[in-house]
Amino acid sequence: MLYSKFRKVFFRVLAPVIISSVMVTALTPILPANLSASVQAASNSDNASAANTYHILAVGDSVTAGYEHGFTESSIPYGFVEHVYEQALFHGLRSEYTNFGVLGLRTSGLKRWMDAVVNGTAVKSKDIQSNLRDPRADRIFADSKRLRSAISRSDLIVMTIGGNDMYAVLEKVEEGADQAEATAVLNKALDVYETELEAALRLMISLQPKAKIIVADQYLPIPKPVRIGALVFPLYPEADRLFLQDSVKKLRERLNNVAGRLTKEGKQVKIANAAAAFIDNELSYTSIADGDIHPSKAGYAAMGRAFAKTIWGDYRVVKPKKDGEPVSVVLNGKEMNSLYKSLLVQNRTFVPLRSIAEAMGAAIAWKAASQTATVKLENGTVDITVGAGMIRVNGDPKPLDAPPAFVHPAGKASTLYVPLAALSEGLQFQVVFRETLKTVFINK
Repeated sequence: MLYSKFRKVFFRVLAPVIISSVMVTALTPILPANLSASVQAASNSDNASAANTYHILAVGDSVTAGYEHGFTESSIPYGFVEHVYEQALFHGLRSEYTNFGVLGLRTSGLKRWMDAVVNGTAVKSKDIQSNLRDPRADRIFADSKRLRSAISRSDLIVMTIGGNDMYAVLEKVEEGADQAEATAVLNKALDVYETELEAALRLMISLQPKAKIIVADQYLPIPKPVRIGALVFPLYPEADRLFLQDSVKKLRERLNNVAGRLTKEGKQVKIANAAAAFIDNELSYTSIADGDIHPSKAGYAAMGRAFAKTIWGDYRVVKPKKDGEPVSVVLNGKEMNSLYKSLLVQNRTFVPLRSIAEAMGAAIAWKAASQTATVKLENGTVDITVGAGMIRVNGDPKPLDAPPAFVHPAGKASTLYVPLAALSEGLQFQVVFRETLKTVFINK
């Protein structure tokens, strides 16, 4: 994940290329001086505080932060971390996540940051790394106590780091240095990367030895030369591209070394093979055509798949929705398949009571006189009355923030529809709606 200096090199040498009669001309990107390509740190998507909550922590560079081309501080990311969070929900885990991604962070900066976190030292951006262009950096580093707490309770730590370590190598390539000189600079950068990454990971493990740590390898955003018949159009000097490609491979070898040593000691450290998906997809998986090497939405989705497969062995999606079905419902890791579709009323999801209760393993009692359904699960009880503006949870009245339950005709029959979130939360389930997937996750 090579950063902004690559933009200058790439687009300075980009030659006009004709592809399918479309002229692609050299671009000169104009970026704000403060690299306002910054992103608001992701935060917890729910307030779950149960002891069985699966805590996900993301820490690393701008790719961890979920930065996309054109982002500002107010932008909401949908990066690989959000995909990992959704996959945790898919796997029936009551989950929350916290993101400490910092734009421009190098591995040496990560190591100094972890030193401060473990030692409880108050730090500013300049103490961690000079010339960081993330306008949120001081605010993030000042919150090291929260990071220490997040590490200490984490079940899963995900990370991208190392791309910014290659700046010195890029500078040599840009200067036209010979291969021997560039290789010497590369080897020094690799040594620092391997040493500092291992030290940073060991510091995290000292705070939470049970956490699984997943570190991604580095993708190369440089496309191969374009071939049209016998003609070849290099989008970047081919000798330099091959040198950088080899550099990324060597960076992966150093990452293998670190993960291998820690694994032999019984630590749970794995590598997400995120780079493979970018090969031959550089133009669609990054914003390089706009002068930015960061992943596009498609690139972040590919990274999310790589992380999920490393963590859980698969990547899950919901089935195509039926006509008129506003959302999918995934309960304890299983997608609900009801004869009756969910309904959206005043932007709230309603589901057939019997279908959701059976899926939860709950018992239902119906009182026709008062048109009240009593739902029991373990030690919890929820009373829902047709047309009422409140429900009762273990006997206590709770006002609804949704329209009341109602009877809805379904062919010759009719069924009771209830507000999904109110019922689920009343029975102590976590309820998360992901707009990106049009899916409601309900986990115990």
